Amino acid sequence: MPEPVFHSSQQFKQHFIQQLQAMTAQQELGVFILALANAISNAHIYQALAGALAAQFEHIKKQLAQSSSTSMQALPPDDLSVFNALSQLDLSALPLASSKKLQHWQLQFNPLRGFRPARNSQSRVDSIYQPFSHHGFHFNKPFLARETLWQGTLASARVRILYNKFPFADYHGLLLINPELNKPQFLQQQDCVEVQQAMLEMAAVEDIGLAYNSLGAFASVNHQHWQLFVSERDYPVEHIRWSHNNGSQAYPLSVHCFPSLIEAWPVIDHYQQTQQSFNILLRAHKVYLLERKKQGEYPHSDWTSGFAWSEVMGNIMTTRERDFQQLTAQAIEDEFQLLR
Repeated sequence: MPEPVFHSSQQFKQHFIQQLQAMTAQQELGVFILALANAISNAHIYQALAGALAAQFEHIKKQLAQSSSTSMQALPPDDLSVFNALSQLDLSALPLASSKKLQHWQLQFNPLRGFRPARNSQSRVDSIYQPFSHHGFHFNKPFLARETLWQGTLASARVRILYNKFPFADYHGLLLINPELNKPQFLQQQDCVEVQQAMLEMAAVEDIGLAYNSLGAFASVNHQHWQLFVSERDYPVEHIRWSHNNGSQAYPLSVHCFPSLIEAWPVIDHYQQTQQSFNILLRAHKVYLLERKKQGEYPHSDWTSGFAWSEVMGNIMTTRERDFQQLTAQAIEDEFQLLR
């Protein structure tokens, strides 16, 4: 029997918002940024949180203005940098995320996503395996406990779901399986078994999906994690027009489809052994596995911070309104060609 939060999409979304509402009472810097970013990404969440966020913003601004330099140094520097940038803005004028269809592609505008720290996602990657580092950013940092959406057991594995601090998908989290094992962002066969089993345990949540960036495919953290989302709209890679879905048109990147992650393992293993970076989109009964060039091997355009799993699957993120208004389908397809 699945956990109550996974009984339905409605249950999951309700839990998602209720946890955010509880977090807005904490008057804490990092939690405020997380709650604001999740509210900006979804109008329904924004309606539930707007009043509390405005009050929390003013409280934290006043609190920081009165803080000593010593206490400021104790704050996570990424959070402080983001909040300082937000403090220069009229919070009520910050636009909500919006999206539109652009021929075969989905284009998304999310201004707050532009505040996200780059971490590993802007580094050149020569190897898609790197040992886990306790000294780098990872998801067992004590302050991240406050950013937990849910934790418990799924299919005999210990699972923690964190909120995505700068979401770009609907009801967006980070799924960690046995996070205390400190595994790097490099898959083993047993990882695929456990992720597939966890996915099936959550399958009553209609429209749920998981996604994965290998190192070199714009994974920002070298601590094994999957992106979790609940989206009523399919990603363009899932559309029936494409030849990998028995349609007539070729997708701009090489796509392998499998009924399960376990059946995809031999190709994943081959990619990892040959240093081929890749992205994965996982549904309960279908896997899309795409190979692509490593970040740093090609110059991406200035309208994108790089194609990670969402962009590779056809949902393109922009953080500047002029790019959202002016970008063309041809520009997107030209960018895909750089990844081939």
